[in-house]
Amino acid sequence: MGFLPPALEGRRPRRPWTARTLSLHPISQLLYVLAISLLLLSGVAFAQDLEDCERPPTQELADYKEAYVPQEFSFESFNWEIADVVVLFVLLTVAGLLSLKHQLKCRFTALSVVGLLYFGLFRGGCICPVGATTNFCIGLAAPELIGKTVAILFLLPLAAAFFAGRVFCTSACPLGALQHLLARKNGYPVPAKLDRILSLIPFVLLVATAWGALRSGIFLACKLDVYKPIFFTGHAWLGQLGDLMKGTATEPGLLLVGDIFAWLTLGFALLLGVFVPRPFCRFACPYGVLLGFFSKIGLRRRQIDAESCFTCIECTKTCPVQAITAVGFQQAVKVDDFRCVQCGRCDGTCTGDALISPSPFPNTPLPNLGKN
Repeated sequence: MGFLPPALEGRRPRRPWTARTLSLHPISQLLYVLAISLLLLSGVAFAQDLEDCERPPTQELADYKEAYVPQEFSFESFNWEIADVVVLFVLLTVAGLLSLKHQLKCRFTALSVVGLLYFGLFRGGCICPVGATTNFCIGLAAPELIGKTVAILFLLPLAAAFFAGRVFCTSACPLGALQHLLARKNGYPVPAKLDRILSLIPFVLLVATAWGALRSGIFLACKLDVYKPIFFTGHAWLGQLGDLMKGTATEPGLLLVGDIFAWLTLGFALLLGVFVPRPFCRFACPYGVLLGFFSKIGLRRRQIDAESCFTCIECTKTCPVQAITAVGFQQAVKVDDFRCVQCGRCDGTCTGDALISPSPFPNTPLPNLGKN
């Protein structure tokens, strides 16, 4: 074997990263492939958008623009925008109260169903945490292009995160609601090193999304929203059903929005979400970075009371986003508010009622919502 320095004697030679990757659990290998694919897709989409924006218009396109006559277009009623704000405010308020009272997962699941039906299917994926980030960044560069309602829909979940944590991810976000409903009770945990690597992707996408939006109005992150086909198709089906009930003209058959690649990607994402809880929220959503930051500096950060905790670490096993960890020699249990999505699973697991959300205003009681 040759001569080894004394410091290296008795150590196993370090295997190359390819061999270490192949020896991981198949789910971990799948996540490695997913991370590389997301990075490649984002780079290709971003480069294509830049090329389209910088490409000079052809003579045919210039002639079309010159001869174009604007037609009357019926914009969506402003009442629906008000309804979106009201529904979002109600869902966030109820979810915030449930979280501060540490209610169980079943009540958050009910809110997820409401959010998925209204924002996901009835409104066609609005409010979209990915598109809202781009819209708000475009509004910073050109406020006349973005209405006040868009800014309100963008800021409300951040305000809720400051007061009660990331309740938007479980209650009102259609993407988060879909992943919340699909996730198994005991999903496969992502290895710590791989989890740290994948968690960097949302930061990169947030910077790229803001830069692309401010530079030329590019909706980069929207191209990576793999759940669009199910929301757009559900919205189209509800529209067809409404036309049939009103007796107006409609498409003769059921519409399917998206090509075969989009549906295959959707199927892969749904299947992955069954075994690895919330893969898009954790490893792709740029808006989650902002929500996590406001939750981290918020008023009601979730904590574990050391005196009540039995150190059974069951909560670390049931947390879908691996936000609860046991550290140190005595296995002190900590909650990462940046990651916690306030799903209520840990509250149903803890037998010592050790999970608390201390208030900076201790004399302000919360409404009594019951224990179960």
